[in-house]
Amino acid sequence: MVEERELVNRAFRVILLGIEEVVGKNGMSAVLRTANLAQYIDNYPPSNTERGGHPLHYMSDINRALYEIYGMRGARAILYRVGRGRAKKAIEENATFANAVKMAVSLLPRRMKVKLALERISREYSQQMGTDVRVFEEGEFFFWEDAHCPGCIGWSSETAVCHTTAGFIFGVLAWGADDEDFKVQEVLCRAKGDAVCRYQIAIHA
Repeated sequence: MVEERELVNRAFRVILLGIEEVVGKNGMSAVLRTANLAQYIDNYPPSNTERGGHPLHYMSDINRALYEIYGMRGARAILYRVGRGRAKKAIEENATFANAVKMAVSLLPRRMKVKLALERISREYSQQMGTDVRVFEEGEFFFWEDAHCPGCIGWSSETAVCHTTAGFIFGVLAWGADDEDFKVQEVLCRAKGDAVCRYQIAIHA
């Protein structure tokens, strides 16, 4: 079952740090209490790759808590910003891997940089998040697809809700290509009844 999958300690730590950076320490405490995860207040997981008992649905619980506290519009903005911050923190927390990716893509044409960055980061993301991301090209677009997306477990919504992942993808690509000339849009979401969460990535030039 999807719910039995677990995030590694570092992945969940990065998520919590990213939210705290946006909403502040008191705001973070409120989010964790609303998500019924008060055990993490001032008690984030260590920065290692062990699995410390953090089920994937904890991410969805936190996202829903943000919606409950800040409303749809506020939560959307916060989650996207959290995703971008999460990309930054993930890069900082995985410096050796990140530097290897940066070196690998540094001399490539822009589209190839994007493709290679997506492929390499998605593999690391899948391993740390306990999920299975598939990256592919179709026409002019790249796609990031996750059949076990942790951001919307148990949700039912008329609109896409996984804004953290969209922000994360944008942040990773902006770092990998050294610019922000991208558009990332969630075009399928399991919260809407789709089989997968799928993000369309448009690049320019």
